[in-house]
Amino acid sequence: MSSEVDKIQFLSKVSLFSSLSDKALLDLSAITIEQMIPGKTTVFKEGDPGDALYIIKNGKINVLKRTSSGQESVLATLGKDAIIGDMAVIDDMPRSASVATVQDTVFLVITKEDFKNLLGTVPEIGFQILKLMTERLRKTNAALKELEASAMQMEDVIRVISKIARKSNLLSLNASIEAARVGTAGAAFSVVAAEMKKLAEDSAMEAKKIDLLLQTLKAKTKALAMMK
Repeated sequence: MSSEVDKIQFLSKVSLFSSLSDKALLDLSAITIEQMIPGKTTVFKEGDPGDALYIIKNGKINVLKRTSSGQESVLATLGKDAIIGDMAVIDDMPRSASVATVQDTVFLVITKEDFKNLLGTVPEIGFQILKLMTERLRKTNAALKELEASAMQMEDVIRVISKIARKSNLLSLNASIEAARVGTAGAAFSVVAAEMKKLAEDSAMEAKKIDLLLQTLKAKTKALAMMK
């Protein structure tokens, strides 16, 4: 169990509280509760009430989000100094994701009631939260612009693949017509074979581009989810 001095020193290095005065840090430390949660344990689940803010003092956790298929996907792995649930204790919304410990983890926990009471007496903390929200909004806007650009690239790739498909169909039709005209399918289809091979290579290249874009979009979507 940490001493009061240890807790104050630790809190002074956490991004959200690093610019607080000594008096504000003392008041903050007074309402924190140190809690150790064993590894591979659920701290809270998506949809639970946001009843407390957690600061990781030591250890590691996974942030999990349930997909449309009902499976949980790891959005991020966080460690020392990370703050979890800071927005939930302010906006009264349920947890937007689940959190589970990867290993034995020590948290400093601040309940919603205590945190709101502190905001009323220590305005500095409210200002820091406003700064944090502004930074997150800027990051979200930047990420959304990147997603928009990626979506436009995806549209370009889809147009190319559609063009390839149309050309492939046209070549097949022309080959059939030529085969019927000369009376032998072999000669006509041998001419088309080289073109079809090239089309297959082009399709494979475009498929790789799509896969890369999809992976990028997936990573950016995860990042956006973490900002909420």
